[in-house]
Amino acid sequence: MNIQRARSAHAKYEYGCDLRRLYPWAGVANPFWGAAIASVRVGEKTSLHGHDESETFLVLSGQGRLTIDGESEVLEQGDIVFIPKGAQHEFENLSPTATLDFLTIFWDSPEARQAIATKLANNEHDL
Repeated sequence: MNIQRARSAHAKYEYGCDLRRLYPWAGVANPFWGAAIASVRVGEKTSLHGHDESETFLVLSGQGRLTIDGESEVLEQGDIVFIPKGAQHEFENLSPTATLDFLTIFWDSPEARQAIATKLANNEHDL
């Protein structure tokens, strides 16, 4: 059984938030997508950035203002949003007392596409 215990998890400050990467999980699972739990500190927002992959956020707790390519919406616990490949986005924590926590799932990167193509070219079908 493989378990990542929350009490011993290590987050790294990336994109202006504390990011705990879940997948790929070294030595356990290397899917063609990735996932992380992100936490935006009180009074902060993620850096404005874009990716070469598509992304979805699921808000786990808190309330924040998400801006995608200049369009903003307030999101709260349970809300889900799709962020298209290349879209510039930032997520601002609106709470004066609590972190903004969300799950991010990302897929369709150039690296993943190449890995899939290589597996198929080698007649490997365990995608």
